[in-house]
Amino acid sequence: MRRRTLTRMPLTLRTILALDVLVAGRPEVLAGEDALDRPVRWVHVTEVDDMADLLGGHEVVLTTGLPLVGPTADPQRFVTQLAQASACGLIVELGPRLPELPADVVRQAERLQLPLVALHSPVRFVSITEAVHRLIVGEQYQGLELAQRTHEVFTNLSLDSADASAILAAAAGLIDAPVVLEDAGHHVVALARHGRTSGALLREWEERSRRAPVLEEAGTTGPEQWLTCPVGLRGAPWGRVVAPQPAHDPATTAMVMQRAAQALQLSRLVERDATRLQSQAQESLLQELVDGRVQDEADGLARAAALGMRAGVAYLPVVALFERATLPDQVARQRRARAQLETVSDALVTARLDAIAGSVDDGGVGIVIALRPGVQEDTALEALATATGRDGPAPASGPVLGVGRAAATLLVAASRMRTAVHVAEAARALEPSSARWFRSTDVRLRGLVAQLQDDERVLGFAESELGPLLAHEAEHATGLLELLRRYVELRGNKAALAQATHISRQALYGRLRKLESILAVDLDDADSVLSLGVALLVHDIRVGRARPRPGTRGTTVTS
Repeated sequence: MRRRTLTRMPLTLRTILALDVLVAGRPEVLAGEDALDRPVRWVHVTEVDDMADLLGGHEVVLTTGLPLVGPTADPQRFVTQLAQASACGLIVELGPRLPELPADVVRQAERLQLPLVALHSPVRFVSITEAVHRLIVGEQYQGLELAQRTHEVFTNLSLDSADASAILAAAAGLIDAPVVLEDAGHHVVALARHGRTSGALLREWEERSRRAPVLEEAGTTGPEQWLTCPVGLRGAPWGRVVAPQPAHDPATTAMVMQRAAQALQLSRLVERDATRLQSQAQESLLQELVDGRVQDEADGLARAAALGMRAGVAYLPVVALFERATLPDQVARQRRARAQLETVSDALVTARLDAIAGSVDDGGVGIVIALRPGVQEDTALEALATATGRDGPAPASGPVLGVGRAAATLLVAASRMRTAVHVAEAARALEPSSARWFRSTDVRLRGLVAQLQDDERVLGFAESELGPLLAHEAEHATGLLELLRRYVELRGNKAALAQATHISRQALYGRLRKLESILAVDLDDADSVLSLGVALLVHDIRVGRARPRPGTRGTTVTS
């Protein structure tokens, strides 16, 4: 059932001339016929020739002609005064005093585009004013009815949490014309065609829209006389609603568009708040699962299902680790965490994955993905990596994805979230890679060291192993630290080291003896080389030196 249209037709001089009381006076339009459709606000009867301070604009003036033929009359000045006061027209009753309108008055009215009408038969002016004022009052009542109806329509839509399509459809029904919602980039977000075809309505839309300047409030703009209204907070609109054709009644259309814009903004805020509340609920559940505060699998699954995650055949813990940033205060950190969570939530929707997500670490978002029957882990991870923009070295290509071992139950998968965090942190310390996600088998010892890098015991171990050499290099910069690093990488193979460093065997042996002297170790001892290798790994991670991993894979990393 089509919504009742409440568009009102404005009262114009053309409408007034069609009234029976005026038809009886045999009206003849002598000038300004193109301006007969201006809206009329009131009717004023006068027999004085000075109207400068008597009109407020949009009146039709009735006279028997005395201002045009009286002893102090100045016909052209009188007509000019009416035009300057934005009068809608002059109706003159012809008679013995003024059998016809002077040609110069007609020319002046035509030049000023002031409608000039002659009545060839006498009429009662009081009958004209009564009829016109009755119409004006009726129009005002209709305007109030329309305003009330518009208020009810959009209030109900807001209470029903209507989407943009429903709001635009209501607006189009009220103004009996198509309505379009576009974003700040002049791209169509939603539309109500209202009988028009999409092709005709949206033809070259962006180009046409850019020719219609954005206004700060509802109004007519552009060469096509679009009536538009911004949508969003004052000073920061995110779009606008557009009636892409000249409005029959601009005032009514503007009112409807303003209410539609308010409803759209409220819908956006409610949707955002609902999304935020759901995100908070998911985050709370995930934290309880990670901390082990949910002990019953059925309870956890029921709560997850209520938040939109359907049960899966297996559950995969993942952490999306964003770049850390130094932020000035807690509020800024909370905003950043919320933005990261929204990014991941949007990515899960795009990837069509059933999951719950929540912040689990500074710069990290934890995710438990419910794998549907027939969906492999790598397929789900591929979709998630694509949706988060993880298609190259971090951080420019999106967050680092650390993956824990999948589990048959939600509770076990969530308990492995901290492992996924450590994997992601270790992966971030590695040399930039095109890998799209990382498992523990991809970070290995480096992952353990990255996890423990701030432990005082680990720092003490590294200092005891490398301290003398670091002090020597800080003072002399002889390159012995890099030589030790290459020696460890080549597992003590001196022939390979000589070839790699382009140093003669004799000179190399001398430098290695120097290393042994500084470190007080035997470099031929396997335990010494192992200890030095671990100490170098701690040092490199601490100073941010990412070393390549043997066997780094490309776009897909598998366990």
